[in-house]
Amino acid sequence: MSVARQRGSLLADTDFLKLWGSETISLFGSAITTLALPLTAVNLLHATSVQMGYLGAAQFLPFLLLSLALGVLVDRRRRRPLMVIANLGRAALLALIPLGGFLGWLRMEFIYPIAFLVGTLDALFHVSYSSYLPGLVGPAGLLEGNSKLQASASVAEIAGPGLGGVLAGWLGAPLAIALDAASYLLSALGIGTIRRSEEPPVFSKTPVDFGAEVKEGVRLIFGHPMLRVMAAEAATYNGASQALSTLFVLYATRELHLRADQLGLVFGAAGLGALIGSLLAGPLARKLGFGRALTGTAALCCIAPLLVPGAQGSPTTILTVLTLAYFLEGLGVSASSIHFLSLRQALSPMSLLGRMTASYRTLTYGVLPLGALFFGFLGEALGVRTALWVGTGLMSLAWLWVRFSPVWHLTDLPGRIQEQPDTGLA
Repeated sequence: MSVARQRGSLLADTDFLKLWGSETISLFGSAITTLALPLTAVNLLHATSVQMGYLGAAQFLPFLLLSLALGVLVDRRRRRPLMVIANLGRAALLALIPLGGFLGWLRMEFIYPIAFLVGTLDALFHVSYSSYLPGLVGPAGLLEGNSKLQASASVAEIAGPGLGGVLAGWLGAPLAIALDAASYLLSALGIGTIRRSEEPPVFSKTPVDFGAEVKEGVRLIFGHPMLRVMAAEAATYNGASQALSTLFVLYATRELHLRADQLGLVFGAAGLGALIGSLLAGPLARKLGFGRALTGTAALCCIAPLLVPGAQGSPTTILTVLTLAYFLEGLGVSASSIHFLSLRQALSPMSLLGRMTASYRTLTYGVLPLGALFFGFLGEALGVRTALWVGTGLMSLAWLWVRFSPVWHLTDLPGRIQEQPDTGLA
């Protein structure tokens, strides 16, 4: 164990700093694409609500189709090389969008497969990354490590969308995406320089029994009351939040007539809230108790989006309301995500982390393509604002899963679950 981890300070851990710095670079690039990709679709390619639904579905369908298989892969391989491969692949794929714009190939039909393949590598990276961090920082470093990484994500969310809006207006949205491609390349190089060796996977030399290994991860999620309700809360929130992810840019630009730089301000407010949330996650858990801090911040991120479809009045009022809604949601998402992730990592046996993460992602991200398609068609049928009311209404209820569960009563992170022999699904 490193000296930094024994002292409880990750700032003295060089390898953690390399991971943190590399992930921060790619997070800045991704925050630019968060706004630049939908702007490419809406403003340049004149996408409809249904086409935006298809785009959202393409981005997240790999989490539904492939996460379980990727979980088995991650538990049988060292995680760091997989993270490097995922970043290099994402860099190459995203570079095709500005190239397609330059060559005149850019169509929605061109973007859909790129989005699907990038989503596949997103799934591989996130399963690998969530499984890699506990081994790098140790159990005592989980809350600190996740807080620092979430702080970086928050700063990126503050600056990235605003920069993306400016770049989209100045260079065009496709060229703004080129910066994201470059960020993944730099991140891959940084992760590749981490020197601390990984312990070999437990199952690396045993024959693959895909069904049995997938079942272990699924059984862990459904068999543990805390993991089960966290998955239910996240699935409810994520599926309903696709109303915002799919339709917000369309709603803001065509119905509220916001400019790209104003959209950048709204998304930047979410990042500012997320930064504050990442700084408050630890103190809130210590002050209120872990379970109450998790539940309270989850309630905030679930309820705040109700302001979005209710925004009306003067342009200044509309911008203020949207900015406040995204700020509050960002604060709640950031703090509660740190709590959720730290709790999952603390509970799962190390040898099951990949499959637990993959099973969790399948359940909680697998609803994203379905939500994107549903709200895309709903926006086309009933109008964008009505679809947003439906989505944010469902979001406002998601936190109740954890309020009425054992999670609410936690005062601190619990101990890790002991591994049990495979006896079949309970």
